[in-house]
Amino acid sequence: MERFAIALKALGHIDRLRILALLSHGELTVSELVQILNLSQPRVTQYIKSLEAAGILERLREGSWVFSRLKRGNISISALVSTTLAALPQDDPILLADQRRLNDVRAERSKIVEAFFADVANDRGQLGNEYLPQSDIEKALLETAKGQDGDKAYDYMVDLGTGTGRMLELFSTHAKGGTGIDTNVDMLTVARHKLASTEFSHMSVQQGDLNATPLGTGIADLVTIHQVLHYLDDPQEAVREASRLLMTGGTFLIVDFEAHQFEGFRDKYAHRRLGFSDDEITTWLDATDMSLTSVRNIGREDENLPAVKIWRAERKARLSTLIQERQTS
Repeated sequence: MERFAIALKALGHIDRLRILALLSHGELTVSELVQILNLSQPRVTQYIKSLEAAGILERLREGSWVFSRLKRGNISISALVSTTLAALPQDDPILLADQRRLNDVRAERSKIVEAFFADVANDRGQLGNEYLPQSDIEKALLETAKGQDGDKAYDYMVDLGTGTGRMLELFSTHAKGGTGIDTNVDMLTVARHKLASTEFSHMSVQQGDLNATPLGTGIADLVTIHQVLHYLDDPQEAVREASRLLMTGGTFLIVDFEAHQFEGFRDKYAHRRLGFSDDEITTWLDATDMSLTSVRNIGREDENLPAVKIWRAERKARLSTLIQERQTS
């Protein structure tokens, strides 16, 4: 009861409510919140600390950046936050202005990332020495996709953030069909060119938001996200969309950097996040009815580069499926 009262008190301030409303759209850094709220950094930091102490927010430090996001896990506090957000007036001029500035911040960030990927698509076709040798990663990825039962054929795959379509190429002999989703037109142009030959006729790409694809629920038995999460405003949203796309028992493969401290990756490669820990990935999977089945560390040949990991997960039975099974048993 005392913690609940502390949370109510923390929410009883207009600027803290503004922060709550903004973070309901995804994690933000302190500097971004300062820019949007037009408040001093010490004041914003103070508000964040009080919301954190109340169990409403949590902070994640990555190198010189600190991300703030809504905290999940406490049912009563989460319910209070959801109720508060739902009660906020949608036409409030202050909140509307905050939303416009949030959109501006994200648009500017998207321009940087889009320009980077356009350069990749038009000039190099790959991300060069940012990664370990791709052959090592791809070999490990195919081995991981096989699972414990050995070689496995998939009926339909979805590649979120497909870029130049390399994952569709890689799995073309392991999946009967597949679709790659990406927002960047330049990357998709390269992907369509690469997939134009007959051997890839069962694979296609289309433009779309990987957090809200135009594809149906439960259509895929394989979903891949290859070196994409570290660019996203809210990586958990992409994990949630992967869960929606997967059928029960479907396989989810994440390829990304292990948590690291290479700050230069933010400027050089437009990374927003400096990799991910096993605990963070596991938390996201658990929250979206998926279970982690294996983690594979590719390692690194160069100490100046972070290690790459492959997380393999499986989609648990959906609630509706479980209810149906109980009714028929």
